[in-house]
Amino acid sequence: MAASAALVFAGKSVATSAISFLVNKAFSYIDEYCKSENMDELKNRLLRAMPHIQAVFDVVNPELVREQSSGLDAWLWQLRDAVEAAEDAIDELEYYELEEKAKDQKVSEWGSPLGKMKHKFVRSFGPAINKTIKKISHRDTLKRLMKSVDDLDKAAVGVSDFLKLTDHLNGGSSTSSQQLMDNDRQTSSTSSATNFVGREKEKEQIIGWLANTSDELGETMVIKTNSIPIISVIGHGGMGKTALAQSICGQDEVVKHFKVIWTTISTSFDATSVTSKILEDATRVKPSSDHLEPLQRDLKEKLASINFLLVLDDVWEDKKRDEWEKLFAPLKELNTTGSKILLTTRMQSVADMAAKVMGVERDKFLTLQGLEDDKNLKLFGHHAFSGLNPRDDAYLMVIGEQIAKKLRGCPLVTKVVAEHLQSNITPEYWRKFLHQGLEHFKGTEKDIMKVLRLSYYHLPTELQICFRYCCLFPQDYIFEKKELVQMWIGSGLIASGIQSLEDTAEQFLAQLTRKSFFDKKPIWAQSEFYVMHDLMHELASNVSTGECARIVDPVQLQDEKYTVRHLCIANIHSFSADEVKKISHFKNLRTIIIDCMPPLENDTLCALQMIVETSKSLRLFHSAQLWNTSRFAVNFGNLKHLRYICVSSIPQDKICGVARLYHLMVLHHGSSGTKIDEARYLGNLERLRYVSYGVHGFGNFPISRLTSLQELHNYRVEERTCNQISAVGSLRDLRRLGLQGLENVKNWEEAKNAKLKEKQYLNSLFMEWSTPDQIMTDNLVLDHLEPHVNIRELQIGGYPGLKIPSWIENCSVRNLISLKLISCINWDYIPSLCQLVLLELLVLDNLPKLRQIGRSSDMSKSSSMELLLPQSLNTLEVSKCQKLRELPLLPPSLISLKIHDVWLTKFPIIGKVSSESIESKSSKLINVRVTNCPHLTSLEGSLLEQKLYMGTLRVLTIVDCKHLESASIPFEEMKQLKELAVMQCPKLRTMRDAKDKLVPSSLRELAIGGCGDLELPLLGSLQLLTNLSGLELQNCSSLLSLPSADVFKSFRSLQNIHVTRCENLSSLGGLGSLSSLQQLAISKCSKLTEAGSSLLSGSGDAEEHLVEPGNSLRISVLSLDLPSLLLHEPLKSLCHTEYLCINGCSETKSLPERWLLQNRSSLRHLGILKAESLESLPPSMQDLCSLKSLYLDGALLLRSLPYLPSSLKNLNITECHPDLEKKITKHGSSELNKIAHIPDVTIGGWHFLMGKKFSREAYHKLSDSDRNRFMSESSLH
Repeated sequence: MAASAALVFAGKSVATSAISFLVNKAFSYIDEYCKSENMDELKNRLLRAMPHIQAVFDVVNPELVREQSSGLDAWLWQLRDAVEAAEDAIDELEYYELEEKAKDQKVSEWGSPLGKMKHKFVRSFGPAINKTIKKISHRDTLKRLMKSVDDLDKAAVGVSDFLKLTDHLNGGSSTSSQQLMDNDRQTSSTSSATNFVGREKEKEQIIGWLANTSDELGETMVIKTNSIPIISVIGHGGMGKTALAQSICGQDEVVKHFKVIWTTISTSFDATSVTSKILEDATRVKPSSDHLEPLQRDLKEKLASINFLLVLDDVWEDKKRDEWEKLFAPLKELNTTGSKILLTTRMQSVADMAAKVMGVERDKFLTLQGLEDDKNLKLFGHHAFSGLNPRDDAYLMVIGEQIAKKLRGCPLVTKVVAEHLQSNITPEYWRKFLHQGLEHFKGTEKDIMKVLRLSYYHLPTELQICFRYCCLFPQDYIFEKKELVQMWIGSGLIASGIQSLEDTAEQFLAQLTRKSFFDKKPIWAQSEFYVMHDLMHELASNVSTGECARIVDPVQLQDEKYTVRHLCIANIHSFSADEVKKISHFKNLRTIIIDCMPPLENDTLCALQMIVETSKSLRLFHSAQLWNTSRFAVNFGNLKHLRYICVSSIPQDKICGVARLYHLMVLHHGSSGTKIDEARYLGNLERLRYVSYGVHGFGNFPISRLTSLQELHNYRVEERTCNQISAVGSLRDLRRLGLQGLENVKNWEEAKNAKLKEKQYLNSLFMEWSTPDQIMTDNLVLDHLEPHVNIRELQIGGYPGLKIPSWIENCSVRNLISLKLISCINWDYIPSLCQLVLLELLVLDNLPKLRQIGRSSDMSKSSSMELLLPQSLNTLEVSKCQKLRELPLLPPSLISLKIHDVWLTKFPIIGKVSSESIESKSSKLINVRVTNCPHLTSLEGSLLEQKLYMGTLRVLTIVDCKHLESASIPFEEMKQLKELAVMQCPKLRTMRDAKDKLVPSSLRELAIGGCGDLELPLLGSLQLLTNLSGLELQNCSSLLSLPSADVFKSFRSLQNIHVTRCENLSSLGGLGSLSSLQQLAISKCSKLTEAGSSLLSGSGDAEEHLVEPGNSLRISVLSLDLPSLLLHEPLKSLCHTEYLCINGCSETKSLPERWLLQNRSSLRHLGILKAESLESLPPSMQDLCSLKSLYLDGALLLRSLPYLPSSLKNLNITECHPDLEKKITKHGSSELNKIAHIPDVTIGGWHFLMGKKFSREAYHKLSDSDRNRFMSESSLH
């Protein structure tokens, strides 16, 4: 059922305490400007009504309010409108106060002497005249405030009509959300991704089917020719379909036999978009086309030669057979026998439709029922008793068993309910939930949504509004923590309190995650990302009706209520201007998010501009994807309530309008090349918390007044007053700070004025000197840049002093997690840092004088296997330390070790924590990389011989260690090794037992080259490495031929081969049998080149050797150093190549025209490098109908161009013949006409954007956004 009005009033904005606060604040303004006899009576009447209003809130059942009373529903809307009108009026009066303060500052800092005298004269008349002036100038705002108070009084009077109704509701059997409000307690929660419970049998069945070893899923299927077998996993929402599929795709036996392509479908289903998704998921590259036919062709080419498992997750479409036909058409033409499709859906009809269209006579399907009682109880217990011992309360366990049984085995509901109950571990509460909350639960989808609603109602009110807001984003959206927190703050969802707004918002997100309304998604270690289950997204959409709306189709505008506060418009490029104008009936918008791809038609853009300008209550405007947003910036200054702006660019001459937004908290714009010197008035925005700006920094304005800033990046310290380091001294709330140009700090007194030690909220600090080659004898500057003890992340770069700061030496910054010391070229010593017990990441880069880590005395005091580095360290990276001969003992916690250009004579070993026994150690080591260590002669006695730590190793790289001779590597212990590179170690000796130490078959990436006696054993092991996906062969003098066809046929996953400088390689072997190969690069293989050259110089036209396309080889990316290699089999039969690069072909006069035509339907990118002898391009270039970009380097003899294909988007020719440059600059010339249709052209020193000519200097002055905007506007015209 759709949400009612009461549901959207769950937030702080209408809690009676907040209303009371607003009432008192409103009357303080009224008393100041327009005192009236009746005001005190009105104020007292409003405050007396608050308990009655609260009584209504306490007993209203938000799910049934409309059925209980339509009048109550209307009254709640009336109340909210009045509250928000008062809030806007008060906000506007506060805006005027901030404006007045800014004017004072402006006169004080930039006014002329005469201006300052005038200002002082006006001020001298006193507050009475000032109040009169304000009363006149703020007359309209004060009127709105009086009206809002009057409307509040009317709503408060109306509450009496509902008191009898609330008495009736209070006597009913329904449980109110207030009664069930949970008493939230901070706990820790284990990620559900690591606890796959209850579907082991189904998992085994599907894996068996994938391997053709299971008959448990039904009779053998009878399929039509070229059909791909499908198995469908069916179950209603929350039954764990996606989790089951994810677990299957992560199994080694599945990854070994299939290329897994995971595509989430959800409710959006048309053949073009789904084909594009599959292609993008398969290639990790966004398709260049948005038309079905080329997408189908590309998909067929990509999948033709591999065994794939295509996962279609969360499919809903069961009617559009024609769309299904188009989707499966390229798959049915593949002639594949090993590929399969795994489909998850809630509906049997979807599975039936997919089976019919694919031509599967009898579909295999698996219907997920509820978990068995014991499995569901186990899942319930994991989440309900996390961190607790359930045996401490046997009675609680009994109730828990009853609740788990009542939930009928639905994993999602079990998880949500358990985590809800974990917040209140009392038998009384659990009994109430069992007998009231689950009274009628039968396990249907309706019941599941009802339970999820119940969990939602139990959330604290401030969490509810944040959860509802997230329905503005599309299903399966990946939320970045920082972005979401800023948007919550910008839209006014986070109330001020004791904590900072950020801390509060992050806590809300953490609580919602613990309660399973969000799931954490690991993507990138530097940021946190979250996703919502599709049922949670559906719940958010349902409970936000009337408050939040995501519009993807103009038809939706007819159904949305005028009360909407937060709006996202997707696909606005498909709206007409008249349809956009209909948005104007949302009179109280506080959030506008534009989610679309540019460009927009001018009429549509004008209509949208009008909507934004008239949304006077707007708090947030987000349109990062629109290029031409400069026109919005013109009127930003009139939107007095704006807190958040995110646009692609703000022109220099429009920035002053933004500088009048005194409530602004977040400003993001993409004009990375814009210097904002003229925007000095941005210093007036004292509430600004986040600002992105150009690479040139802040410019010349007083940053010291931006006292609310949370982050300040790339702040360049200069000698001028505005940009001295003392300017950051007043920024006490900073969380991240990046300082550059610290060589301009003259002495320790200036450094101390930065007050870094007082910034208790500072988490990340980056300090950089730009003169590392100078020697600074005064170490007091860095000593007085000591941060607060709470600092977690620290980077010092380019410091020219002789000593490490005392506060690192004595480990005063004891809470550090990350420490990076870069280009401090005069340091010869670093302490062991063992007192930094929380340190996880240590980077030492370009410390050329560093000789020692830790004192010698420390070494002598420690036993031979005790630690000198921090015991929590998991990542150590040491590079460019040419004086360093030895590393300290490494901790068992180490995960990654990277050593580059360090002149070690001894490779390190892993020690132990002094209190740790050998038996208690468990290896965490995953990654070991050692490169360019010329003094390293042996790896014996190093961590590589500590077998205890080799079982978890996944990446081992030993490269460019020219004097390394002895390396006894225990490959037999490396059961999980995935990547191995041994290159440029020419003195390596064969291990005595090399034959017994075969490279593990788990290997996925292998790079061999110049590795002495180890080369032959490694090359000999190739035939056993059938799981390889990447192979690099470099400087392999013993390599005469690539493996045979019989060997290559067993390689099902090998996609990338790079061969270079193999001087004796004369044959490509059985390369043509490698059907999975997608990328091939061959260079500097002289005997292959000689063979190609002899073929090219043979009698007759060498291109006659070309054959009709019939080879199974389908290489997408091909890089060669001689085009004659294209006349060798199997390369001469290629006809699906998308990218061709010919590099180093200085003697090539022409291109292989027939080979290019053979690939004309697929070739998108063509690059010819070092083309000194290239005299012309073939006339048939015009027929390369798919070509998007053409790059020619050093084509000094090229005087003319042929006609080029209409598909070409980018043409770049460097160093061409002067005649060609002259021709293309001549207006109306034939050469200029040949390139007129190409959007982006560079020839010699000239650039053309949509036909408009720019010199090299003018072109480079354009920012990326300027170029995009120019091309967008040109294409519209």
